[in-house]
Amino acid sequence: MSVHSSLLGTSLYTASLSRNTKRCTIQRTRCFKASDTGVQSQQTGANDNLPAESSRGARRASSRLVQTLQKQVQKETVPWFQGMLQPWLDGVPPPLTDTVPPEQLADFDSKFVTVDGVRLHYKEAGTGGPGKPTVLLMHGLNGSTFSWRDVLQPLSEQGGSEGCRVIAFDRPPYGLSERPLSWPAGPEGNPYTSEAGARYAEGLLKALGIPQAIVVGHSAGALTAMELFKRNPGIISGFVFVAPALPSTSTKRVQNEQKRKQDSKDSFIWRASLGQQLQRLYMRALLQSENAGLNYIRKNLQKRRDEVALGKLQVYADAEQEVKQAVIEGYLRPMLADNWDRGSLYSYRAFSFPSDMPYEEIRQPVMFITGEKDGALTRGAKKVADLLKAEGQCSTEYVEYESCGHVPMDERPAEFLHDLQRFVTDVSSERQPTPDADSLTDGVDDAPLPLYPPSKAAPVDG
Repeated sequence: MSVHSSLLGTSLYTASLSRNTKRCTIQRTRCFKASDTGVQSQQTGANDNLPAESSRGARRASSRLVQTLQKQVQKETVPWFQGMLQPWLDGVPPPLTDTVPPEQLADFDSKFVTVDGVRLHYKEAGTGGPGKPTVLLMHGLNGSTFSWRDVLQPLSEQGGSEGCRVIAFDRPPYGLSERPLSWPAGPEGNPYTSEAGARYAEGLLKALGIPQAIVVGHSAGALTAMELFKRNPGIISGFVFVAPALPSTSTKRVQNEQKRKQDSKDSFIWRASLGQQLQRLYMRALLQSENAGLNYIRKNLQKRRDEVALGKLQVYADAEQEVKQAVIEGYLRPMLADNWDRGSLYSYRAFSFPSDMPYEEIRQPVMFITGEKDGALTRGAKKVADLLKAEGQCSTEYVEYESCGHVPMDERPAEFLHDLQRFVTDVSSERQPTPDADSLTDGVDDAPLPLYPPSKAAPVDG
């Protein structure tokens, strides 16, 4: 949802502007110091020095500005306020009647496994011969295994019939995985946090008997990949961050108290206006309400569903790019699964963006794949890549596709697959990733580094 200018902030500004405009046309005082006596005098009556017509013109211009601001408030802020108020007025939301259990929506190649009491949906391709790596694909917010439809099978086939094993899974509350409505109390009970996503990823790999994998995280999936690293660094043999949503500060930096204070000035709370902070607090209160929060989630996601049904994905750099009907249906299918609305509500409640990540501890090879047109996420990814290169503890490659937005695997599938295959091949052969001539990259550290040691073998769950 786009956040409009604050009703309170805009109203205060409009009233202040009106008062100041009237005040400044009444009187202006100018002080000067006499050069020979040092005595100060005052000269007043600014309007006496201005032609009457000029004064009337200034008042008309000020009046037009005030009217323009008032219209902007009516056009942007009032509808936003009404939209925030309506969920409270809608009462108890009725049960959804157009949803089914996720298993009924499964594809022929869908698989399910229970991890920590939650039924996870996943897909896999390739068996992985001796010495061949496993690749774990993790989607972002509102994504699913469908996000990797053009990657899963081709990536598994590299190097012949016994290529690498590639796995993609749906992180609750997305895709066809279960959306729990209750869970045990405690820090690890909530199934909708980034930490829970990492726990499910680790549990899935253990359930499949996989001790180590190259982890590919798209958008918020990159955040989950870093949470997995914090939880079990040895389970990861390499990182690929695709259009990542990551903090651009390392944990080592914020441990310095002076820099921590400086970083706090760059936070949203420091930079946000009073109106923006009030909006944020109101949204948190709205989402904490079971009925109003659910009404709000349904209305907004159903509106987004209608936009996607018309082919308006709003994630491609080329807004006019044709979207096939099969792609539209693939993105919309999870909204037919039971409890998609409540799962989304609980996910929004649980989501928090960390201020830092322990980048200084990474020793595995890292590749960034971004789109030139992905705005702040691309700038943030570049900062993290530069930070890793400055640390000098791991091989880091940064790839940026021209005229590409937030979904490189959709917008530039051939290039994306080529770069991903190259990285996987280099990691699996225990060589540093080296960019080829066709890649858009900032270069790679030359010093060879061993792969991060695998974790101890864990018992395979049933």
